[in-house]
Amino acid sequence: MEATVPFAGGALITGVAFVLFKGSLPDRIATHFTLGGSADGYSSPGTTLGQYMLLFAIQALGALGMVFSIKAAPRAARGLRTLGCGLAAGTAYDLIATLWVVSDSSGRNVHLPSYQWAVDVLVAAAVAAAVWFVSRSQA
Repeated sequence: MEATVPFAGGALITGVAFVLFKGSLPDRIATHFTLGGSADGYSSPGTTLGQYMLLFAIQALGALGMVFSIKAAPRAARGLRTLGCGLAAGTAYDLIATLWVVSDSSGRNVHLPSYQWAVDVLVAAAVAAAVWFVSRSQA
């Protein structure tokens, strides 16, 4: 179950951000973007929140599948913890950045800046690196 904690945390943080942004969100929220950053898929706020939570649930199930397949060797468990924390942090950042962009747009001409993808990867890598170093010092 430890493998699912990062995803539960990511879902909680994203849910709190959704509640904080709720008053400024339009009736249609951009939920899918092209590689160029233009919105090409929209959902209602309730559906959007459900999609966000489903994404974390799928990631948590994938992490559980990995736990059962690696037999929880200490080294593999550290790697799984690192991957899970980085993935959950990157996902939460991406979803919150999307909410921020959407809340500023009033639902029109939604465009997610290209640099957000790079920041997403950097956030994931920084969190994963921090978890890796902390787990090494505790070993």
